[in-house]
Amino acid sequence: MLQFCISQNPDAPPFAFKATGIRVFSFEEALYHVYHYWRESVDDVLSDKMLTWVTDLGLTYLAARMKELVKIDSFADRMVGFLRLVDYFNADEINGLVADLNRWEARREWEQLKERGDYFLSRNEPAKALPLYRRALQLDENVPLLNNLAIAFMRIADYGEAVRYLARARTLEPANTALILHYAEAAILDAQFDKADAALRKAQEDQATQSDIPYLQGLMAFEQQDYPVALQYFEEANALDGSVPIYVYKMADTYLRMRQFEKALEILQRILKPDEAYYTKQAEIYAAYGNVPAAVRAIKQAISAGESAMLWVRLASYYRQDYDLDRANDAITRALSLDAENDTARLENARIKKGLGRTREYQAGLTDVLRGFKQRYREA
Repeated sequence: MLQFCISQNPDAPPFAFKATGIRVFSFEEALYHVYHYWRESVDDVLSDKMLTWVTDLGLTYLAARMKELVKIDSFADRMVGFLRLVDYFNADEINGLVADLNRWEARREWEQLKERGDYFLSRNEPAKALPLYRRALQLDENVPLLNNLAIAFMRIADYGEAVRYLARARTLEPANTALILHYAEAAILDAQFDKADAALRKAQEDQATQSDIPYLQGLMAFEQQDYPVALQYFEEANALDGSVPIYVYKMADTYLRMRQFEKALEILQRILKPDEAYYTKQAEIYAAYGNVPAAVRAIKQAISAGESAMLWVRLASYYRQDYDLDRANDAITRALSLDAENDTARLENARIKKGLGRTREYQAGLTDVLRGFKQRYREA
């Protein structure tokens, strides 16, 4: 049945959902998004920002009803009330969602926060996961939460904080070998080599997975710029378990640091089933020794293997380095269509606009990036 949109303003401003980066231009689109991505919409539904947007659409009567929904204590009742503001979903669709909403609400709040943090971590957006994990930690302290918080800090290269949280996790489960290895890795990356060495010795006593030990020993040598020793350890890890691609990629990184580009490319041939990660590493190597056209070809293959916003950002960056600014602009536009809130994409977009001589767009882009940093700082 044909259903007319209640918001008829063709110049309506979009509303951007923070978690997914999806922009909607009508109230019905917002309902559709919340229905299908309700976990990711928690912070946006009935927020002041959404109320302002609904008012700007000219739907003041809906904005008034939304203000009343804010007063409802039950999360599930608030969500269902929002979805029923207009006659968009039928009773069966709403009833099918109610059970999921009630189950989610029944879980402890820290679990809900962790689940949302895990979602951002899976999207490789650790800066968005951090405030959620921290809020969860205020409600409950446990090993999975501390571990994931540490991983988020490692993803933003704050290894000192990662070491601190993993140290706390180890006090809760001192015999957890996986935690010991995570702690060793974080300590290595934070240049706390004595702590890392002690942790590795402990892991060896506990008979940790064999290949993990030489890999981390290789990582320690790599971080201390002892590349020949690092290669020996990575080779040992690869010999013990050839199914772990990170060992091969780290050997490639080592040859890259040694400026032995051909060997870096050659070692990648050990990957029997090239995938997104393979082509991305290949592109990185080509770009490092100045063969940008080859890097472009490789990253295009990575996109074919598994499209993501970050891959399009890399393609845009390579095009920009090759002075092909029109194609760079097309690529970054695609990246932003996949993830409008991605700071790396927005920063690359600003660089491209500067290269194109579009100064106002360049300045506006930088302002948006800075605003996003400030917002996450306040949330943290």
